[in-house]
Amino acid sequence: MHHAGAFMLTAIRTCGVRAGSPFRRTLTKAGAAIGIAAVLASATAPALGAQAFNYPAMQTPRASERDYTAAVAAGSGTSVYFQWREGVGNGTMHWQLDAGLADPKGRIDPLLFLGGGIGKELVRATDDQPLDVLLTAGAGAAFGNGTFFRIPVGASIGHTFPLEEGMAITPFVHPRASIVYCSTCQPSVIPNGRGRSKSTASLHIDLGADWRVNPQFALRLAASFGGSDILGSDDTVGVGLNWTPAALRR
Repeated sequence: MHHAGAFMLTAIRTCGVRAGSPFRRTLTKAGAAIGIAAVLASATAPALGAQAFNYPAMQTPRASERDYTAAVAAGSGTSVYFQWREGVGNGTMHWQLDAGLADPKGRIDPLLFLGGGIGKELVRATDDQPLDVLLTAGAGAAFGNGTFFRIPVGASIGHTFPLEEGMAITPFVHPRASIVYCSTCQPSVIPNGRGRSKSTASLHIDLGADWRVNPQFALRLAASFGGSDILGSDDTVGVGLNWTPAALRR
């Protein structure tokens, strides 16, 4: 996983992207950020031999005015969750709320998780470069075998391709690094450690696509790779139905 940033930078050099172009500068910054996050996560994450939960963030690379997503993810167990995004300011930023239930594999009890975050557009696609980039940050908590806290920071990067009959598809990649903390974890999370606390770092990379069926509804598919030993290190795949109210659809 820690080779992801180096791979992106190598791809930039070998794909004929003109030196000094806005597109190349955008890709170079994204690759460097992914690489730094991966190094930090791999350097600080210890092996605890336990798993909790992990699910794709379902975050496309543009800010939302208002939308709702209901999703289910499977891999390191099963998660069912709901997301609400609400635009603020001039349409280049939104806040977000997540809520759901996770039933992890193994001896870990089902978890209730709640979270909030923001998304801020950094770059929009132009004639000079084709990428939309959305900065993401948040905080969340899960309650089960101990109390888990997570603070993720990342960026969703992608491009929208218009299709016929008003449809569109947006493939995206969403790398994010997180600080994870487990308070009073049970032995099923930290072996031989009843009541112990533990913190670590994690790295997730989502690969996904948003298929806009019409102005109000979209199907979102995403796979999440990576994680931490506290909040899951299994790969997961999720599918969600996204609804944008008609009066607010841009």
